[in-house]
Amino acid sequence: METLSAKQQQVALLISSGESVSAVAEASGISRVTVHQWLKEDDVFNAYLNGLKLEIINSGMATIQSSVTLAIQTITTMMVESGSDAVRLNCAKEILNRAGINQANSIGSDDLATLQLTRSLGGFGRIS
Repeated sequence: METLSAKQQQVALLISSGESVSAVAEASGISRVTVHQWLKEDDVFNAYLNGLKLEIINSGMATIQSSVTLAIQTITTMMVESGSDAVRLNCAKEILNRAGINQANSIGSDDLATLQLTRSLGGFGRIS
């Protein structure tokens, strides 16, 4: 398997962090043409770059997921403790919306024959 030069790794890291091609080229001491060429033609470079981007996305998702409990607790606390009826109502609605209570029509049928018929007709077994 081919390996990347230290310069290519540096460029990929800068690009994956959101830097522009111009900024990356300047910071790395290479031409913009070279950066564009790597982006367009170098599969090893692009595989490495895509891996870095996936790591960033996965890290961000983990951070978001770890904040979900706190967000729910915050909304629940506001719903219970707010002196404003409007705030309590909006918090309650938000909790119901996030729980999918208002989306009961998007639940699939619980009848096997209906599901099979819907699938055979090209549908997905959803109640409309």
